[in-house]
Amino acid sequence: MQALLDSPSRHAIMVTNLDGGILLWNHGAERIFGYSSEEIVGTSAERLFEPDDRNEGIPHKEMATASKDGCAGDFRWHVRKDGTAFWADGMMYPVRLDGADIGYMKILRDATAQKLREDEHARMAFVDALTGLPNRAEFDRRLVDMIGSAQRHGELLVLHLVDVDHFKEVNDSLGHPAGDALLVEVAHRMHGLLRTTDHLARLGGDEFAILQPGGHSLDDAIVVARKLLERLALPVDVAGSQAHVSVSIGISAYPTDAMQMEHLMRNADIALYQAKAAGRNQYKVYEARQKRRSV
Repeated sequence: MQALLDSPSRHAIMVTNLDGGILLWNHGAERIFGYSSEEIVGTSAERLFEPDDRNEGIPHKEMATASKDGCAGDFRWHVRKDGTAFWADGMMYPVRLDGADIGYMKILRDATAQKLREDEHARMAFVDALTGLPNRAEFDRRLVDMIGSAQRHGELLVLHLVDVDHFKEVNDSLGHPAGDALLVEVAHRMHGLLRTTDHLARLGGDEFAILQPGGHSLDDAIVVARKLLERLALPVDVAGSQAHVSVSIGISAYPTDAMQMEHLMRNADIALYQAKAAGRNQYKVYEARQKRRSV
């Protein structure tokens, strides 16, 4: 065992007793954690875990799993001597003698770079690359969660579907880079008008969505819609020219207009269609009779 620990290794290898006290510590562990063997041997391995994990008893749960299953995964943040954190990728195994556990061996590596890359890739899967807003996938997840919250608290959840009027004309006359710049500015202006509890997303193309929770009537939603129309009607500087744009907004609410996500979206889309048909640059609140007129 000591020969194994003394051999060069990029992995941290440590051996503990049944209580988690560190008995052996290799050169890889010195490099990764920053503790010399003289500093760490004889102390508890709990010091290597983050405070929240220690409070939840993770070190002891890890040992119990290793004893029961023959191994335990160690995929979590750990703490170095200097207080910085790193993501560990490793395993713990029981050390057995004559069929009885006498301690544990843990082997791990520093996988922080890989973890950060994976987290960034996962985050980007739910972010619109152009505006930095949540994308359609993230919006759908958030909508389900917010409908559940509105149901539990007996509150209104308002959905605004926002569509940029005549966006194709901007693309055709000024070019796609100008169109992209316009969408970024539209997103910025809308975000500046919303509360921190509201949720703004880009669904795709020139369509955005706003979720406005915590209300008890549509009055607040109408105030927001009017502010959006006013703010977004201001000229936008793109490609050295001033573009004059407007938006159309369709509004529906849970639970007054719909109880399910699909129906809420459909009703807001019907209201958006009515706003565009009425001349654009305005909002419409969904009413049941609108559905009959639109089919």
